[in-house]
Amino acid sequence: MRPFILAITVAILQFIVLSASGQNNAAPPAPKPKNDEFVMKSGSILGFRQINMSMGEVGFEVMVTCADKTGAGRLEFRIDHARGKKIGTLDIPYTADTVYSAKLVGHLPHANGVHDLYLIARGSSEFSISAFGFIRNYWYK
Repeated sequence: MRPFILAITVAILQFIVLSASGQNNAAPPAPKPKNDEFVMKSGSILGFRQINMSMGEVGFEVMVTCADKTGAGRLEFRIDHARGKKIGTLDIPYTADTVYSAKLVGHLPHANGVHDLYLIARGSSEFSISAFGFIRNYWYK
């Protein structure tokens, strides 16, 4: 009887070891983006923490690509949190496969000081953001 129990125990242990050796306990690697662009669709949020907007900023410049011919996308700029005060909106046009520089320029109400800045995609078009920057008033002292 003992050899039978020993054989069953060995078989069970081999089954456990072989099935565990085929598994990878580490999480699968995250897929790498094909380039350095952020694909935005309705509800997507791109956030920047602790931005000092008291240094003469008069607007934002966003480099976008939109392959949707409806061109029904827009980008909202909000401060402090994703549902915070809206400081501007940019319409995203159809650009085919070219990069377009969309600019939001003007008085940015409620945007003085250090804030978290959120860019939120709205509308039915998907678009890609490849660069983001500030437009500064160089006459600011």
